Amino acid sequence: MYFKKISMLILLLLSFLLSCQPAKESGREEQKLKVIATIFPLYDFARNIGGDKIKVSMLLPPGTDAHHYELKPENIIKVSKSDIFLFTNFEMEQWAYKIINAADKNTNMLAIETGNGAVLLPLNKEEQENRVSNFDPHIWLDMDNAQKMVDNIATAFIKKDSRNSDYYLKNAHDYKLKLMTLDQRYRAELTGCKTKTVLHAGHWAFAYLAKKYNLNYIAAYNVSADAEPSPQKMVALIKQVKKERVPCIYYENMINPRLAQMIAKETGAGLLKLNNGHDISKADIKNGESFISLMERNLTNLKKGMRCP
Repeated sequence: MYFKKISMLILLLLSFLLSCQPAKESGREEQKLKVIATIFPLYDFARNIGGDKIKVSMLLPPGTDAHHYELKPENIIKVSKSDIFLFTNFEMEQWAYKIINAADKNTNMLAIETGNGAVLLPLNKEEQENRVSNFDPHIWLDMDNAQKMVDNIATAFIKKDSRNSDYYLKNAHDYKLKLMTLDQRYRAELTGCKTKTVLHAGHWAFAYLAKKYNLNYIAAYNVSADAEPSPQKMVALIKQVKKERVPCIYYENMINPRLAQMIAKETGAGLLKLNNGHDISKADIKNGESFISLMERNLTNLKKGMRCP
């Protein structure tokens, strides 16, 4: 009888200990916030803020043009099953309202306009003719705007998972310090350059960066790169390169460099690459590229092209 009682006590103790064991990996995965971000900057901001408390994925496949993305029914279903949907703003993802309207009726998904409160640059008249909106959507290329986006993402995570608020706030703070350090580097290293002109044979994507650091920005394409520049514009660009003795032409990560190569051949200028932060390839993601690393590489190439000390 004594041994029977001891055996029962041991079984009860084992049962209690097993019940106190950490959840299996699959259980922990289920507890993580399910986050879907439209484009790479938001995805990268989110994974830095959320760390191991979230499971984040990118809605648009690498190399996809976010301006004219063809939304699919399965996209809406996928996002509707998430906890948080991150998009830039309705200037960038003009189709986001379709997801929000569909999901709002059936789920508890939280849609966050990460660019809310960011400073917007108006487009010129020529650009506005090719767009539904009047503002440049590439807001993350201003580091102040990027920090605002980080704050908005952290606030969303806390709203859905208040238990880990300190964790999200610390990560957001640490990441904003990295953005501030990067901003300081741009300010310091883009001074004393032989030229302030950045001639970009790609789409109108770097106006925020140019304004931030007092650069003269010229782009061959419009905001969405959906039409090649006219012959008249090409002639004007070539003349400007020759007149200002621009040492380098910049081409874009996901756009065929044929146009940049043609201008370079006509003018004798060199070629360098700039990345707008959202046109990222599968290879870049596989190689562990981050928003910070892309912007650091941009800084290196801007210094080369502008002949900075």
